[in-house]
Amino acid sequence: MKNSIITILLLLAGLSAGAQNKVLSLDECKRIALDNSTEVKSADLDIIAAKAKKAEVITNFFPNVSFSGWAFKSSDYLIQVEPAALFGYSEFGYNIQALWEESYAELGATSKDIKMLDFGRHYGFTAIQPIFLGGRIIHGTQYAQLGVEAAELKGEIAKRGKLEEVEANYFKVTALQEKAKTLETLQTLVDSLEAVAGIALEEGVILKADHMLLQTKKQELQNGKMKLRTGLRLLKMNLLSSIGMEYSILDLDQYEFPAASIDDIPSPDKVYMDEYQVAECTQEHRLLEMQVQAKKYDKLLTMGAALPQIGIGATYGGSMYSTRRGWQDNATVFIALRIPITDWAKTSFKLRQNQVAIDKAVYERDHLNDMLVLQQRKFYLELTSAWDELELARSQKEYAEYLYEQALVSFDAGFTTVTDLLQVYSNLATNQENYCNAIADYLSALQVYKGRLPQAE
Repeated sequence: MKNSIITILLLLAGLSAGAQNKVLSLDECKRIALDNSTEVKSADLDIIAAKAKKAEVITNFFPNVSFSGWAFKSSDYLIQVEPAALFGYSEFGYNIQALWEESYAELGATSKDIKMLDFGRHYGFTAIQPIFLGGRIIHGTQYAQLGVEAAELKGEIAKRGKLEEVEANYFKVTALQEKAKTLETLQTLVDSLEAVAGIALEEGVILKADHMLLQTKKQELQNGKMKLRTGLRLLKMNLLSSIGMEYSILDLDQYEFPAASIDDIPSPDKVYMDEYQVAECTQEHRLLEMQVQAKKYDKLLTMGAALPQIGIGATYGGSMYSTRRGWQDNATVFIALRIPITDWAKTSFKLRQNQVAIDKAVYERDHLNDMLVLQQRKFYLELTSAWDELELARSQKEYAEYLYEQALVSFDAGFTTVTDLLQVYSNLATNQENYCNAIADYLSALQVYKGRLPQAE
């Protein structure tokens, strides 16, 4: 019996611990989102690929070493020539021819030609060190570094977009959570009024209509809380999905997201920065500058292909032919010069294409920079509009709080009916809800605007 009781207590303790609320702050949601974001991971892989590409280009600075080998066997000799033809049709050549024929005659041979080279083998190593390739190595390396920087900027843009998405979803959840608190407060008020409504009705202090209004308001609150719970669950699902966090549909009510502190929310004029200065510091502007620079590198690489190319090299290997006995090793050092004369006309036309591409990239950069300025102005106008809405909602909420306090005092003194008190509190609840929504909207607009500002190192 004692063991059964202990087992039951432990089970209840485990259920109680499992039912504890799971609190996720905004910073935690951001961290989880960056760890799980597919876009961010894809951008990180692009950075790794760009760095690998740069490492590949850097290998062009090192010697190019290769090994080659070949062998052959022919059905007949590759070289068959009479001595006179080999040494020249002169007196010396004819003398050599006569001695050769005499020697062959003594051996009983029928052919009088010199025959050689019916098989051969060769192997060797070759190393070539580029000295000058028209600047393509150094420019190619700079081009690859530009690719790394562009990939990093795209990664920053991906992170910024993900954080803005998480922040917007987070503020929607916290706004709805504040509305839930307002409904709970209204529920407490209705319950307290209902507790004395029956006695007050019997004594004639309140009318039957007031009592019926309390019952109606109670039902409305129940329906409103059910709808709000469903809406809050959907928003929580959206937020948890956006950060890539696994969750159970049964545990959604246990998740809590603390509201961001609104004590130090800066006004728009405190965060304002000149649009042109902001546009020049955005990742998008830097990517546009890189696009122009990339087109310039394309032109330099095209020009480099038409310039002379110089390299030095060395070979070492061995060979064996039918005219030799055994292998013979040999080593050589050489310098190579290549001037692509016939490619100059083709390259000139390609350079024109490269220059057109540069001009187009410059035009797009200037045009899109103007669009960035307009976008930043739009963000600031949205920020100021959200601030005006917040200020209005704040003043309306404060006034509604004052009216409710006065109505509560009058109700306690018997000068205000239940209907009037509930109406005043409903007005307060509406203004509190509007204030929470205004805070969420302003914080979202603030994060979008500040996300484009230069970040302090």
